[in-house]
Amino acid sequence: MSHPESGFIQSIHHIKVDYDPKTYCGHPRQCGMKNFGNGELAVLYWRAPCNYETEKDVSHSQADGYQSRAKAILRRSLDHGQTWLPENDVVVWDETKPVAERMRFLGQDPAGRELLDMSVPEAMYFFGRTTIFRPDPTTGRNMMCEPVFLIRSADKGHTWERVPVTIPPPPGMTSILKDNHPLATLPDGAVVGAFTAGQPGSVWLYGSENYGMTWQCLSRIAVDKAGAGRPTYANLILLPSGRLQCYMLMLSGGFHALCMSESDDCFTWSEPRPIVRYGHGPWATRWEAGAHRGVLYRSPWPLRLRDGRIVVVFARREYPAGIAALLSEDDGKTWSDAAIIRDDASGGDLGYPVATELDDGRIFTAYYYQLQDGNRFDGTRFIGGSFFALR
Repeated sequence: MSHPESGFIQSIHHIKVDYDPKTYCGHPRQCGMKNFGNGELAVLYWRAPCNYETEKDVSHSQADGYQSRAKAILRRSLDHGQTWLPENDVVVWDETKPVAERMRFLGQDPAGRELLDMSVPEAMYFFGRTTIFRPDPTTGRNMMCEPVFLIRSADKGHTWERVPVTIPPPPGMTSILKDNHPLATLPDGAVVGAFTAGQPGSVWLYGSENYGMTWQCLSRIAVDKAGAGRPTYANLILLPSGRLQCYMLMLSGGFHALCMSESDDCFTWSEPRPIVRYGHGPWATRWEAGAHRGVLYRSPWPLRLRDGRIVVVFARREYPAGIAALLSEDDGKTWSDAAIIRDDASGGDLGYPVATELDDGRIFTAYYYQLQDGNRFDGTRFIGGSFFALR
């Protein structure tokens, strides 16, 4: 299915990566993507059985929502994203395993980890999370914790290491998470990634000098100085100049917008500044009374192209909901207005895109989406994909 051209975007074409009316497939940004070249792509996402009968079936609650019965799936394409092969699916993480089994896995001695060469093009990092309920020693009530761990693969995600490393929160923080936007590789081979931590909500930089064997908390990238919200959905891009850029969403704080901070040394960061302008989008004239409500911006995924331009793909959950993008042609100094990739969703439960530049220069993005198909709650949640080119 094609779509009319919008703004700086042209040659749009949509596909389905994983669609089954008896499953909920969601949140690929949490799980990741890898382009191995020569047409081989991998997209990772959560997949769970779903009856679409009650609100709990489609809930995002960590306690009893869809992810509590989900597995993290790696699905592969060998033809530049045109077709996706379910027979080659790999289960990277299984959240349905008993708590005791998951705890045993996380509790292994990291000294038993293999030394892997993560500089090879076949290498993949997977930052996972799992929800554990344990009794609070003082109150006896169940207390939820969500440890974050890392496992690695050196063979394109066909197999994964059997001993993980857990990532502790920054000093003074009680929680941490990381979606699977690619790490940035520095000149000496060290890798860095942006993590979200709390409380209060903030974004931090972590680094590893040994291919992810151990990790150091390096600096705080951003916090909402208004004290009303939090930055989240953090991702890094490394410019040829050596400057790091961290793209994120400031959520309900001093401003609610996609924004960016920069650093030349990994330790000091500029104040987050918005990269979007309110009142300059392609949506306002198409509002309809009674349409679903949602947020204007969600889950940005930045991508620096081979020609030096930067594209940020993001989700919109306010009607008309869908997937859109921004473009910078000067390393993030200035930004285009948003261009629509698609906006035909039946509801606002969508987004968390991942994206890559294909061998022929087109961009492929995958995300979760919903279209009316007879299932309740505005239709089946599936993994969709879109190809597009820039003008």
